[in-house]
Amino acid sequence: MKTFPMEKIRNVALVGPHGVGKTSLADSMLHVSKKVGRKGNVGDGSSHFDYFEEEIERKQTVTASLAWTEFEGNKINIIDTPGVDDFRGDVHAALRVVEGLMFVVKADGGFEVASENLWNLIRSTELPTFIVVNRMHKEQADWRSVMNGLKDRVAGVAPLQLPIGNGDSFEGVIDLITLKAYKSTGEESIAIDIPADMNDAVEEAREMLMDAAASADDDLTEKFLEEMTLSEEDVILGLKKGTLEGTVFPVFFTDAEKEVGVRSLLRSANNLLPSSFSRTRSEMKGVRAGLEEEASFTPGPDGPVVALAFKRQYEAQGGDVTWLRLFSGSLKSGDNLSCSDGRTSERMGQLSVTVGKAKEKIDVASPGDIVLAAKLKNTQTGDTLTSGVDFAFVPITYPVPTSADAISPGTSGDEDKMAAGLNKIHEEDPTFSLIHQPHLAQTLLATQGETHTNFILDKLKRQTGVTVERRRPRINFKETIRGTAEKQGRHKKQSGGRGQFGDVFIRMEPLERGTGFEFANEIVGGVVPGKFIPAVEKGCRETLLEGLIAGYEMVDVRCALYFGSFHNVDSSEAAFKMAARKALKAASVEEAGKLRPVILEPIMQVRIVVPQTYMGDVMGDVSTRRGALQGTDADGPYQIIIANIPEDELYQYATSLRSFTQGTGIFTMEFSHYAEVPGDVQKRLIADHQKTETAEE
Repeated sequence: MKTFPMEKIRNVALVGPHGVGKTSLADSMLHVSKKVGRKGNVGDGSSHFDYFEEEIERKQTVTASLAWTEFEGNKINIIDTPGVDDFRGDVHAALRVVEGLMFVVKADGGFEVASENLWNLIRSTELPTFIVVNRMHKEQADWRSVMNGLKDRVAGVAPLQLPIGNGDSFEGVIDLITLKAYKSTGEESIAIDIPADMNDAVEEAREMLMDAAASADDDLTEKFLEEMTLSEEDVILGLKKGTLEGTVFPVFFTDAEKEVGVRSLLRSANNLLPSSFSRTRSEMKGVRAGLEEEASFTPGPDGPVVALAFKRQYEAQGGDVTWLRLFSGSLKSGDNLSCSDGRTSERMGQLSVTVGKAKEKIDVASPGDIVLAAKLKNTQTGDTLTSGVDFAFVPITYPVPTSADAISPGTSGDEDKMAAGLNKIHEEDPTFSLIHQPHLAQTLLATQGETHTNFILDKLKRQTGVTVERRRPRINFKETIRGTAEKQGRHKKQSGGRGQFGDVFIRMEPLERGTGFEFANEIVGGVVPGKFIPAVEKGCRETLLEGLIAGYEMVDVRCALYFGSFHNVDSSEAAFKMAARKALKAASVEEAGKLRPVILEPIMQVRIVVPQTYMGDVMGDVSTRRGALQGTDADGPYQIIIANIPEDELYQYATSLRSFTQGTGIFTMEFSHYAEVPGDVQKRLIADHQKTETAEE
């Protein structure tokens, strides 16, 4: 297979919300560059990128896919990323391994809320970024509206093209650098005259382009101010510098279905986006393998081998494959490399490059390239593989799960099979978590949303045959007290032979919120021998862990052992432990008026972003969920709402928010604090607990 030097390799990711046509655009790139003979199509299941069974069924990208092509002498690795929020983890991984991005928006929708969220994510990386306005053939396509929206939301937009026609009449583009127009004829583009009715728009857009190019360089700024124009060479110089520095964002107009504008997009990727060789000009920072000490190295074609494993994937016919971005050095099958934990090593399996599911074996991976390695045993997603340097990249940061369900296997005895299957899927998808909560007698599947949950469980069933039952999770409520009470606990049992005897007096009193549990030994005169006091403390701890009123852990309580008695023969640690349990249980019932027990619930701080149109609906919904508004802020056409909402009211909130905002609302949440539940909620929780205890008896 032909090899490419680092300066001839472009690693590019297509990013954008669902429905903008990223996959169709990626398929068009392969076709117009003649990498494939037949253009892939998402609609009929022939896409070279969406080729997994679930993607074909859904007609939706659920996992990143990779393909490479050659265009005008350069190798371009294309990563097509999912647009649905629930599968956005692969976007985070892709951002770590590419030098350039193509941010895709709809010509018939423009810069949406979902676009905003993604845009903020990719700008945090400062990667050079094109903005691609796709779906120009759609009836509602309106490039002027899209450009106005981009100018309002993104500083530094620079249109490199203007479309010729709109909707069904879209047939070509005007190059604003060369001021030439090109009409697409399917296989090629032919030069035509700029339509007369476009002259004013071309002049305005050309002015905007020159202004953006000039802003990237002080000398060009001065020249533009003096001469009020820039040459073609000056514009290209400014665009290159501004794009590389992340201050200028070239705008392109395409239609993946008609393949209009795709060639010029690929050509601009070659000319304006950095090659993988650009990484060799500065140190890369990370840590020493297995440690937190800072480390760095300078990549290069002949430098140490450093590769990042940024995705694992299981394929029915190929088995486990790991996606590797080679940042430095060359890599061969059979090479031994060190893993980022600093303890294990990995023998490199068969290497290949891929066009979707079609793989081609290679003997050597070139520096700067993205390749697949088969059947790596010790490498997990996010690991760094090295040779000749003590270095590891900081792990990939994935979005925090926003949805959780309590799960159990549909068939008794399948618990281990379910856990093993989910752990296998987790190797491919680190964006969900399996959380075991023994104190709540449940296992949680925490995901990015309802669609993500359904996808994982469908995949589990296909791969293992295990069906899973879902239910609303039991929330990690806590119990506490607001008052003080004292109670005796006496355990006496005689059944022949040595008996059991323990006698304690315990005072329960509240502590400051967040303190936890304290035990105080206030025994004077040895009325309870010191050897039994740890057992009393243990009895208190275990009883509070089980809860006294609703079955939830009781916290922020001080238990003081201040009096008691013992028997020289019958007393034991077990007897005193039981006596402590009885004291606390009796206090919760007989002294409830003094203890004034309450239930605490976890409160989440929720950040919601929605268009202004849905502001009232969201505020009303927050109120129905017992939420407390913390503040609002305007961000262009969007509203940011900060609210504290009980976790118990947020079950499947992602689905609800998307429903009443027509898919435009997004949110994040994090734990804030614990607060007392309202009286009616406390009564319900206590009643539910009593019903459960009665049923178990």
